[in-house]
Amino acid sequence: MHRIDTPTAQTDKFGAGKNGFTRGNPQTGVPATALDDDYFDAVQEELAGIVEAAGIVLDKNNRAQVLAAIKQLISSETDIKYLKTANNLVEIKNAGAVAIAATLANLGLSDVAHLPQLTGVVGTLRNAKMSITAASATANFIADELIVQTALGGLQYKLTNFNKIINLATTGAGGMDTGTVPVNGYVALYAIYNPTTQISALLTVNTTSVLAPEICAGVMPSGYTASALVSVWRIASSQFVMGYQADRKIITPVVPATTSTSLPASYIALGLTAIVPVNAKSVNGWVGITTTAPVNNQIFVASSASGIYEHLIQSAPITTLNASLPDIPIITPQAVYYKAASSGTVSLFVIDINGYTF
Repeated sequence: MHRIDTPTAQTDKFGAGKNGFTRGNPQTGVPATALDDDYFDAVQEELAGIVEAAGIVLDKNNRAQVLAAIKQLISSETDIKYLKTANNLVEIKNAGAVAIAATLANLGLSDVAHLPQLTGVVGTLRNAKMSITAASATANFIADELIVQTALGGLQYKLTNFNKIINLATTGAGGMDTGTVPVNGYVALYAIYNPTTQISALLTVNTTSVLAPEICAGVMPSGYTASALVSVWRIASSQFVMGYQADRKIITPVVPATTSTSLPASYIALGLTAIVPVNAKSVNGWVGITTTAPVNNQIFVASSASGIYEHLIQSAPITTLNASLPDIPIITPQAVYYKAASSGTVSLFVIDINGYTF
């Protein structure tokens, strides 16, 4: 296309370099604008090109073909893709899953709407599971749904059908964040997410002596910007210990917390540093007293030395008292408190731990 550029065109009629037409003025000697074949060819091909681009055959008797062609091109989903207000983005839906995903990514909504007020709380899990039947450097964590976040109060993403493998012998996505796994201690497992590629993975961080935050504070691989704490597991000999996780509760084989023949009359701390992580919010297990003759026995377990959430286990005269210990909330990290009493000679007193929440 070009503007009229014959010698008789009216120069700069519509602005600098924008010529136009004039009918001329015989009295002043100004000639009317002369037309040439270049101009008529340009106009013809511009208009004909619109009609033919829409797949319409030129018809000299139809003066509505340009309008029909424009309407056809706007509504076409194969030649030129436009969004029509009345269609409410149905063009993107009809283009398929790839187009939908690309559109959401371009809008920063690559998985689901991530406005914090809409999706939930970071680390929320639904049907999360991890089972380790024997000490191992690898584990499989699955969840129907979980929520990751870029920061507390930051952008949120809901991940569905999460099913990932973690290997303590590697680093990066699917392994340790940096360095090597502790020989004995604890690791935090994080679900991490790359919003650009929509790829998720697991990442472990050594949290042997520190509280694992809900958002990963370790070194995440490039592109991974959202995370959530999904597990805190005990490590022995650089491997996950045997256990089973359901959502935020982890159960393990029995681990002795104390074994004695003497009973404290007042509350003393039961240190659990080697049994549960700093993140543990409660513990459960079982307790037992064995005496040389049938006597009355009492065992108290509480959350604090002042007896907060005191749980009492007692018996009529017997020689052996064994009982399960329900979840005892933890106030002081990695510790609960206990005292006991017996009217006879104690040959064995034990408290064992076999599970915790985080």
